Amino acid sequence: MNAFVFSFIEHRGHMELSDLKVFIEVVENGGITRAAAQLNRVPSNVTARIKKLEQELGKSLFIREKNRVRISSTGEQLLPYAKQLLALAQKTLDELIDNSPKGKLRLGSMEAVAATRLVEPLMNFHREYPEVELAIKTAPTGDLIKLVLDGELDMALVADPKKDSRLVITPVFKETLAMVSDLGHKLIKCPQDLKSDTTIMGFSTNCAYRTRLTDWLRQDRDVIKAIEINSYHTLLSCVAAGMGVGIVPLALLDNYPFANSLQVHPLPAKWQLSVTSFIWRDDSVKTSMEAFVKCVNGNIQL
Repeated sequence: MNAFVFSFIEHRGHMELSDLKVFIEVVENGGITRAAAQLNRVPSNVTARIKKLEQELGKSLFIREKNRVRISSTGEQLLPYAKQLLALAQKTLDELIDNSPKGKLRLGSMEAVAATRLVEPLMNFHREYPEVELAIKTAPTGDLIKLVLDGELDMALVADPKKDSRLVITPVFKETLAMVSDLGHKLIKCPQDLKSDTTIMGFSTNCAYRTRLTDWLRQDRDVIKAIEINSYHTLLSCVAAGMGVGIVPLALLDNYPFANSLQVHPLPAKWQLSVTSFIWRDDSVKTSMEAFVKCVNGNIQL
């Protein structure tokens, strides 16, 4: 910024934006009378505002010549910065008034939710708020919670989050979970119905569904064999091939093309319901986040 203008702002920062507006109008309209008409003021008021601004600057902004004025070298210096200051003030005011969603929204979701619940809400949100740039990451619940707390995600859809004073937790829907096996497996009603060498197919230990399954199985056994798989499609294919058992939301099977190659085993009531919630940091809320929550609530069939 010009040294003269910087010095003025630093030492005489009580300058009013309305005075700058008057100054610009006088320059652009070529005189006091025309500027006054443009501003709906009397000429004497415009003259007084210009004199006030010159007193604050300690320099003349115009050269007076009989019945006309022309801008001085000081005025030439001030003019571009006066326009910038007014434009910045207007932009700030517009953004404060305009709360429409915009910018980037970093969304996290469990893979099962992204595959079964979010397609239509995402489509509708993108159509309604095209100025929002969506970035979507899928991961297990534990990983998503950490990413939100670390500020790497704005919000996430997770399963059964524990209370945390740093987070806002908003329940969205319930999932019914079930165990799946190959068609040749006998009916599973309790942990004892599984062979001692049965392998659990699941996501990482940060997956809330896998944690629920292992907690249920540990009622009857201490050692649980597990294979980590990071794709539900792969998990279900491995289960269908007889490699082990897994736990999935029933809604996921509706979209799986080979669901008839799997046997579904309902879990006891205590273990079968999981609550999916939105989470975000309580110190970081965007209008785009609020809009997305409304969009999901309006589209997801519970």
